[in-house]
Amino acid sequence: MKKFLPLFLFAVTLSVASSAQGLRYGVVGAMNFNSFSMETVDFSIDTDSRVGFRDGFRAEMDAPFIFKGFYFDGEAVLSSKGAEYTGANGDTYASVTSRPYYLEVPIHIGYKYMFGGGNFGVFGSFGPYFAIGLFGTDKYYTGNETVKVDSFSDSNLKRFDFGLGLRGGLTMFDHYRLYIGYDWGLVNISQIGNGVDAYNRNFYIGASYMF
Repeated sequence: MKKFLPLFLFAVTLSVASSAQGLRYGVVGAMNFNSFSMETVDFSIDTDSRVGFRDGFRAEMDAPFIFKGFYFDGEAVLSSKGAEYTGANGDTYASVTSRPYYLEVPIHIGYKYMFGGGNFGVFGSFGPYFAIGLFGTDKYYTGNETVKVDSFSDSNLKRFDFGLGLRGGLTMFDHYRLYIGYDWGLVNISQIGNGVDAYNRNFYIGASYMF
């Protein structure tokens, strides 16, 4: 058994190396337009989008074993989200600006169609995202008073978020990606109480550079 172990390890290493031949890395930057989909037991709450950012790193691996043009991609980004809305703080109504920041990891499967001699292409992808709240501040404006609270306090937002995302765009000269995307949060992130539910909704426009 022992004399077959090195051969087995070599075969596993060779298999992993060959499967990772299409693996590439890059950097990403995007602008978020995030809002909350909020509801209470009796009515919904209108929220306005907050402009934020989405910056980090990206990995992409070709998946010709599925079909030519398919690929997997994943990112690790710092994502600035939040929204603006009017809510009740006891018997007083307050204008709220929420600014949470997440470490977000989307994992997609996609398809690319190349043309123009391989210099241009279009792509689309779909998959889940996972996010952990890192820090943030919510501001409550009540009359002339401003109150600041931690975005992820026990009576505000949950730290964990999960959802599904779509993305599509243009690839150019093998290195550049321009895209738009939308993420639907599936986790009720509210800990506000009083029957208030809140879900992240994020539209973004971005670009990436692949090395």
